[in-house]
Amino acid sequence: MVVMLGYSRQASQISGKVVSVEDNEPLPGVSILVKGTSRGTVTNIDGEFTVQAVSGDILTVSFIGFTTQEVPVNGGQTSYEILMESSMGDLGEVVVVGYGSQRKADITSAVSVINMDNIGEVPTTNVTRLLQGQAAGVQVRQTSGRPGEEMEVTIRGIGSLGAGSKPLYVVDGFPVGTSLGQNLNPADIESMTVLKDAASTAIYGARGSNGVILITTKSAKEGVVNLDFVVNQGIQNVPDSRRTKMMNGTEFAQFKHDSFVDRIRYFEKREPAIEEVPLEFRYPEQNTVSTDWFDEILNQNAKFQSYNATLSSGKGGIRSLVSVGYINQEGAVIETGFERFNVRANIGGKVNDFITMGWNIAASHSNEDYASTDGRSAIIGKALWADPRYPVYNEDGSFNDYIGGTNGVFGAANVVQELHEMERKLSENNVMTNGFLEFAFLKNFKFRTSVNAILENSDQKEFRPSTLAGTGFNQAPPREATLYQRRFETLNIAADQLLSYNKIFGNHRVEGLLGFSAQEETYKFLQGNGNEFPNDQVRFLSAAIRQTSTSGEADWSLMAYFARANYSFNDKYLFSASFRREGSSRFGADNKWGNFPAFSAGWRISEESFMPETRWITDMKLRASFGVTGNNAIGNYSSLSNMGISNYVLGGAIANGQILSNFANANLGWEQSQQTDIGLDWAMFDNRLVLTAEYYNRLTNNMLLSVEMPVISGFTQSLDNVGKVRNRGLELALDYRTKFNQVNIRSNVNLTINRNKVLEIRGENDEIWSGGFYSTYNVSQVGKPLAMLHGFKMVGIFNTDAEIEAWPNQDGAVPGTYKYFDANGDGVISYDQQDMIEIGNPHPDYILGYTLGGDFKNFDFNLMFTGAFNYDVFRNIEATTMNMDGVFNILQSGVNRWRSAENPGDGRGATTNTWKWQRESNSRYVYDATHVWLRNITLGYTIPKNPILPNARVFFSAENPFLFTSFPGTNPEINTRGGINIGVDDEAYPMPRTFTLGASIRF
Repeated sequence: MVVMLGYSRQASQISGKVVSVEDNEPLPGVSILVKGTSRGTVTNIDGEFTVQAVSGDILTVSFIGFTTQEVPVNGGQTSYEILMESSMGDLGEVVVVGYGSQRKADITSAVSVINMDNIGEVPTTNVTRLLQGQAAGVQVRQTSGRPGEEMEVTIRGIGSLGAGSKPLYVVDGFPVGTSLGQNLNPADIESMTVLKDAASTAIYGARGSNGVILITTKSAKEGVVNLDFVVNQGIQNVPDSRRTKMMNGTEFAQFKHDSFVDRIRYFEKREPAIEEVPLEFRYPEQNTVSTDWFDEILNQNAKFQSYNATLSSGKGGIRSLVSVGYINQEGAVIETGFERFNVRANIGGKVNDFITMGWNIAASHSNEDYASTDGRSAIIGKALWADPRYPVYNEDGSFNDYIGGTNGVFGAANVVQELHEMERKLSENNVMTNGFLEFAFLKNFKFRTSVNAILENSDQKEFRPSTLAGTGFNQAPPREATLYQRRFETLNIAADQLLSYNKIFGNHRVEGLLGFSAQEETYKFLQGNGNEFPNDQVRFLSAAIRQTSTSGEADWSLMAYFARANYSFNDKYLFSASFRREGSSRFGADNKWGNFPAFSAGWRISEESFMPETRWITDMKLRASFGVTGNNAIGNYSSLSNMGISNYVLGGAIANGQILSNFANANLGWEQSQQTDIGLDWAMFDNRLVLTAEYYNRLTNNMLLSVEMPVISGFTQSLDNVGKVRNRGLELALDYRTKFNQVNIRSNVNLTINRNKVLEIRGENDEIWSGGFYSTYNVSQVGKPLAMLHGFKMVGIFNTDAEIEAWPNQDGAVPGTYKYFDANGDGVISYDQQDMIEIGNPHPDYILGYTLGGDFKNFDFNLMFTGAFNYDVFRNIEATTMNMDGVFNILQSGVNRWRSAENPGDGRGATTNTWKWQRESNSRYVYDATHVWLRNITLGYTIPKNPILPNARVFFSAENPFLFTSFPGTNPEINTRGGINIGVDDEAYPMPRTFTLGASIRF
């Protein structure tokens, strides 16, 4: 379709604009060729073009994914608007890539575009949730249900032992780091692109080895003025299936009663008298109090609400958008919650025919009431093991301020009281702004200069009043009140200078980019601690008798030069290459600069003459890439000799002093990843079925790790570049769309298979152990996947003294303790690491994401599943909740513990007669965490157009409604320790399900 916009009697230069019929958006990169000649051009970012032509010429307008048009040049007409219709789904879509954009059909690297329409109305406070289950190779784990919590994102496996494995986030062209924090509103997101291989991420140099996630926020659509409102309200609760079942008061009293009886029977070989059982456990059936502490701390039907309003104006040369958002999420745990205010504004457009500008500013303010919830000694852990025979409140309604503490049961703080009376607050302010000016010159050139900045500050306060028991065991109140306050400020500034070139020579398309980037971040903090307050009401450091404070400042900077070239011939043979040379302040004086090249090529087989014209081949492209990326996530000043405080006595008084605290390494350099990728993109049946298959091999060299040094040097360790890790795998993604009468169906399934292997650490047979004897060890060994779970292999339970005598020496074992495997065959089970072996693999064999959606008339639905299969989690919390020496409450299943040879129980619960050979890291606590999670159900109804509501929709959403697993914990994705210490469950903030009702209205 062609619309005439202007006339001239003698016209040799033809100009115009190409837009999409579907959304009226301009199409950049469209080929405009004067038929029968070599004269041609390509549309710019605004879909505009100019070309030399005379009356009678034919303009061939082609764009992958759209129907090719032939537009006749009429005498006198100088300006054209060309409307193109999609012919191949989203292959003509323009995808955001590093420092620019590219047609999806021309991409020769591993790039996944997140379809925001397929996600549904997700009741979430954090952007990382939008990635869940959406792309092959991207593992997104929700390790905690804490309000506002950022999820753990890993792309193509864990690739580093010492420098972190988080991806780089880039928001509107600004690399903001490896965390998005809590201050970006998901409702403001327009698109997300995941760069997975080195060919796509190498242009980000030292921050690209773990993948890059590009986020583009919303802007006004050309020619359209809209006012949008979206309202979402609902509730959250923790279902019974996600609650650990502990003994009630009567059951625990019976357990304690029996444990006293069993000890006398074993050690004294006689039947005890009833008087030998402590009075409080003597008659369990008379127990009158049974407190479910976990249930007491839950905030059932916690409220969730979000409101977003967006005004956009796309008319005229300058377009603008303003959005305002508010989210309030009560926590599933009482006295916790998250609240955020957001505002965003942007303007952009053409100043004249040669200058384009854009400016974006976003600000947020968040408040969080939080609690210490992760781990045995935190709120959730204490709610499980606290003595259930004590009430929450005294008879007068005051808190019962000390729970337990008698006859061997550990005393602890009242967790309900702690949540109510402790003050834990975190407030954050964030302002991000970026702006650019773009100059078009010499027809095919553009120069873009941009400046980006983030200013963030945070204020944290924790006050523990004297009315609470201590944080450890057997610390009855009153205690000394304590106050901790911390403030920090971060300023991050970046500037980019980009020169681009686009040109078509007949069947040849050339795109070039030269760039310079500089970025600097400064971090400042001030924190203080106070003790001995005169009362609990004045909660300021100035009121404390004893005060300590500390402050600090750190910064880092980088500078980079980079280039990229894309070439295609006849939209059939595609080539791309990039190179980045980058210097970072984080590395040694002799090794600050690194080089990061990348190459990729694509072959559109479907365009070859030998390919048959069939419906089942709409488009087929084979591609391959290789590149080098880096990792600089090692903190600041690691290559330098740092000074530490070390006071000394001089003249009988304390004097301030400093000593050298670490050894410098002037050669400390980049951790580099070399990655090879081979991919196939295959669209079939008019793009109804699209298959993407990837094979990758990523080798991480020169890992940043601490190495041992001779003690004579004065130090024991120093950071150096040693070690290798390999990740290789297969990714499959399948999109399917079809229509049955008035029913439209869409689905996506993606599968990730990743295999991780340590090839080298410090030496050929070296290994790294982290963790603890009474938790578990994550061990990275050459030839094995990193961070494998290690401990004793439990092969049963001793039933008799004779069995113990016949087994390798397990000193201190009694009947009812776990029987461990003699791994080194020396006849002794050593009470150390010598007989510990591999007991679990925390890496899933494969990861699955599946989305199914559709619509019928005014109704629509969306389902989203995620799953991970064949991997292990160490239930570290069970070393406490199945600790049979009676100091904690235990699992209900503990009733089936070992009591005698005649009553051996279920083979999993040990005896109460000893603690040794029961709580050590062992295979008894390892579980298969295979699971499938129905993450979201969305049902919607579009209200028929009417004068009052011209465009409105109502919807219902359920988030995390169903979990299918045999894993006994509350969350199979839990990762209590974090980092490379994966696969450990020591309890965390519970995972709620969220039910919301919402409405969207557009005027």
